[in-house]
Parts: sequence; C-alpha cells; structure tokens
Amino acid sequence: CGLKGLRADRRGLLPAAPSGPPHVAMDPATTLEPTSDDDVLTEASGQRSPGSPPPPLGLVPGGSLPRSNSTCTTASTATPFRLGLQFRCGQAGGPRQNWRDGRFSDWEVKVGEKTYHLHAFLLARASLFFESHMSMAARTEADEHGPCTRGSDLSEVLPRSCHAAFELALDFIYSENQAAFEAPASKALLLLKIADILGIAGLFDAMGKRIDVAFADTAPLLLEQYCRFHIPGTDDGAALRQIRDGAVELIVRKFQAFLANPEMRVAMLRLPASVLVEILEADELRVAGEDIVFDFVAARLRAAIADDGCGSSGGSCLAQDGEDDAPWMYSPVVDDQAPQRSSDSSEDAPWRLKDTHPHREDLVSLWKRVRWAFLGAGKFAEALALGRRLLRPEVALDALTARIARSDLTGAQMLGALGSTPRRPILPPGVPPPTSTEIDFCFHYAHTEQFNCGDALRSQPKRIGDIVLRMLVFPAGTDTGVAKNSLSVFLEAVPQPRWPRDWEFTNIRYAIACIRWPTGSGETWAAKRKSDLWTFKANRLDRGWHDFLAPGEIHKYLGPDGFVCIRGSLEPECLGRTFLLGCQADRSGYPGALEASGSSGSRRSWAPRPAPPPGAQGASDWLSPR
Repeated sequence: CGLKGLRADRRGLLPAAPSGPPHVAMDPATTLEPTSDDDVLTEASGQRSPGSPPPPLGLVPGGSLPRSNSTCTTASTATPFRLGLQFRCGQAGGPRQNWRDGRFSDWEVKVGEKTYHLHAFLLARASLFFESHMSMAARTEADEHGPCTRGSDLSEVLPRSCHAAFELALDFIYSENQAAFEAPASKALLLLKIADILGIAGLFDAMGKRIDVAFADTAPLLLEQYCRFHIPGTDDGAALRQIRDGAVELIVRKFQAFLANPEMRVAMLRLPASVLVEILEADELRVAGEDIVFDFVAARLRAAIADDGCGSSGGSCLAQDGEDDAPWMYSPVVDDQAPQRSSDSSEDAPWRLKDTHPHREDLVSLWKRVRWAFLGAGKFAEALALGRRLLRPEVALDALTARIARSDLTGAQMLGALGSTPRRPILPPGVPPPTSTEIDFCFHYAHTEQFNCGDALRSQPKRIGDIVLRMLVFPAGTDTGVAKNSLSVFLEAVPQPRWPRDWEFTNIRYAIACIRWPTGSGETWAAKRKSDLWTFKANRLDRGWHDFLAPGEIHKYLGPDGFVCIRGSLEPECLGRTFLLGCQADRSGYPGALEASGSSGSRRSWAPRPAPPPGAQGASDWLSPR
C-alpha cells in the first residue's frame, strides 16, 4: 500500500506529491489521474502511450503501476507488484571477452611454439598450478622491489602430446557455463591429463564424467591418448592407470566390434606394438577367426615400415587430426602391395623392417601373436608372402612349424610348446562346446550394409571320418534371386588331394542351427534348426538353405557384441558313411527333406532319379536336376 505514493518520473522513481493534507486518508471514490510528468500507460496493456520517451530503467508490463479507484487492498488479495528492470545502455549484447582476443591481458602463457595472452585472475581461480606460480611471482617481486616476469612456460610442464589440447582447457576456464562444456572423445583423456597436472579440479571432474559415460564405446581412443603421453617406467596416477587397464580389458572383449568402427580401428592401429602384444596374446580375444587377427597385424606391420619413410620414431604414418586416412588402411592385404625382390638379392630393401627400427623386437613379437595353426589356408599363403618380404626368414619359418604341427596327429604337444593353442570360442552362455561331429562358425554382423549380396564367408574345415566339411555363409543372401539380406547357410565339402576322382559320401544326414543368445536374466539359449539328407560328391559340394533366416530376422540372433553363431553337425546314424571305404552309393530310396534345401549355386532342390536302363539315352546324367 505504501507504493501507492510512488510515481514514474522521467528522472527516475521519486515520491509523488501528496494528494491531500498530511495524515488525511484519501476518499475511496477518488481516482488518481496522471500528471503532466507521468508516463501515460495504455489501459490494461502495460504499454506506454505513443510519443512517450522510455526512461533509463524501463518498466515492463509486469512492473507497471496499476490504477485504482479504491483504498489499499489487503495483502492476501492484492496483485503482487514487480519492477521489471532492464539494462539499456552501454555495450550489452556485444561480443564477450575471451582468451583469444587478449584484451586487458596481464599474464603470458607459453606452450611449445605458441604464446597466449591471458588473465591472471581467471587462471588463478581455476588452477592450483597458476595460483601457486603467481603467488611465487608476487613474493619475488616484493622481495626484489621491482617488476618480475608475469608469465608461465608450460612447454616442459605438459607432455608434448597435450599441447594441442591446451586451447580446449582454456575454453573451459573462460566458459561462463562450465557445466555445459563439451570436448571430443579424441581429446578427453588429454584434457584429463592437463587438468591433473595443472590442478584444474572442475575440468578433471567434467572429463572424468565424460570418459565414464562413453568408455564402453571409445576405449581404443582413450588408450591411444594414454599411450601418447605415457612414459614407460613412470607412474601416471591411480585414475589414469585404471583407465588404461580398463581400456585394454575392454578391447580384448570387443576387439572385432571395435574394428568395425573406422575411427576405433585407426586408433587401434596407432597403438604401440608392445600394447598390442598384450592385447593379442589373450585367449579371450573376441574374434570370429584368426584371419581377423592376421589382417590387423599385417596392417600394423606395414604402418611401422612406412614409418621409416616418414622419418617417425616408433609411431605410425597413420592420419592424425585433420588428415586423410592412409589409402591402405581399409584395403585387404594382397601379395602385390610390396615391391618384388629378386631371388638373388641378399640386401635389405627399403620396404623391409630394418634392424635399426626402434621397435623392431616389439613388431616381431606382434607378428608371432598370430596363431598360425588356426589361420585359413588363403590367409596363410598371404602371410608367408608378406613375411618373406617384410621380415626375416626365420619369422616365416616359425609360422610354417606351427602349421605343420597342427596337421600332424602327434603335434598337439608341439602346438602347446609353440604357444599356438586355439582362442576361447564365442558361444552364448550355457551352450556346450562342439563335439567331434559338429562345426561351429561365428561372424561379426555390424549392420545391414556391411555385406553385399553374394559375399561368402567360410569356416575352418573339419575332418569327420574321411570327409572334410566347413560352413558356407552368405550374410546378405546369395545372388540367386533370394530376398536381399536373407541369411543363406550351407554345409560344404572340401575336396582333398588323396580322394579318388569319383569320390562320393552317400546319404549324409546333417543339420544346421543358428543359436540365439539369451536376452534377459533367467532366459536360456535357443536355436533355429533345420536338417536334410544329402550325397556329397565332386559336382555337388554343398547343401543348405538360401533363406535360413528371413530378411531382418538375423537381428534376433545377434549377441551383445554383434556376433552370429552357427553350428553344423552330422547325425550319428551316418558316421559309418563318412569313410571312403563305406561310401558305396546306395541310389535307392532317397527320402528327400521336409523343407526345400539346395546348393549355394542354385535355389532348385536336387534329388536322384531312378537309374535308366544300361545304354538308354541320358544314362550318364541320371543325377541331373529336376
């Protein structure tokens, strides 16, 4: 009620002249009329009348003075009165000061070749390092009674790999809303290291939360940043040590899943060879097969050899920030990617890993972490060609020794001595390991565009009796007209040199199952299973289903890391027919299959026809398709 005597004056808010004698109450029927000095407000709108100039402190509609034709109301029923004050002079809304313009700077910071003109108050408020340095400078100035150097040189304080991230740290220090500060994953650990060294508690907490949230998806990037600033033999503190160990463990568990991400793959290729040795020697490495490990090691070895041409010292000629990726980084290893060497030349070629390479021993040790006994035949041929060109002959000899030991029935003990034991298989929880008549095959499925129609994957072959079988999988379907992105799966016979020309394994009953991972607690694994009866021979190598899984159905069978597990098997009833001595063709009574199956090259079913009489037309092609 006391505000009723206030009026809006152009010179400010001043007490209005009383409307009556002192201490005399106003008549309730009296209406307040604006004076010539009052601002006239439009009725019920809160807007100023036309031509009325705005006061220095403007009144918004919520702060207008209400007219009244009654006495002061009680506090419980009165509309709350507010003054909406807005600043309307000076440079409000203009560009705000930041560390880049250098205005009013009073502290110079040098980082490598760059010099920054900054503000002592903001630095000291955010960083324990700068506060201590400035306090020492102030005491020195007082003791010597003269000016001293007002600046800090961080060139030797921060690791060189952290210099490029220092500007992001300045962005955080100068930010008016540090809670909303964001940093790229490729700089998060570098900023955490800067915050740890300079004692910037807010930045350390912010990056700690950033790393914790994205750790499962960015472990290779974090480990690569750690290796940039870590000096072997030094202690980086418990927090950074925990990040390093956790990243190594996670990469082991998600190795192939990370390789499917181009950014993570580049980060893994940049890791030092000694760290990769630690990762690849793990039995629990999550890869669909040893071929994946070889492709990665070959790419890393070639990067190290390219280092010599780049003049690097132990890193790699991989693209850094803002550069294009090396052209070979995503291409498969082929035999003609290195120059040919004449057979009579004993000198080291420039593309060979030199004895003077600072990390030669680590790289050779990395090469030996490939488990050669379990490498596919095609990849093993590539490995021998690449090893002869890039490494010393004894390295390729070790690979051959491991390979021969596996093919020798008495070589199990030799394999253990060579450290060439199989990696732990990838199976859903609770699934028993494969028996002697079962073939397991898993592959990584990242997205529907990963494979093209007709792209084939094959498992390692397995001998059952005399027959050698393997799984043949088309993750995006065969090119025989089946619906795109169907999963096509077949059991394929692998001919052997010692088999007779007219080899035949008759009436082999087989089954193929796609194993489904449990999706919740208490749930057990399940499988989609199909079976068939088939005679494997030279011109009928494989049998299976083009539409084993319908388009889109494969996602129901993906594991948590994107793996699909398939198991092929032979029924015990036909084991006697897996030997060449017992594989005489019984060409009568072919029962067929409950579901339409076929070979990978055709969608038509194949079944034997009754043999025509001797000498009849067509007697030589009685197994032709219907």
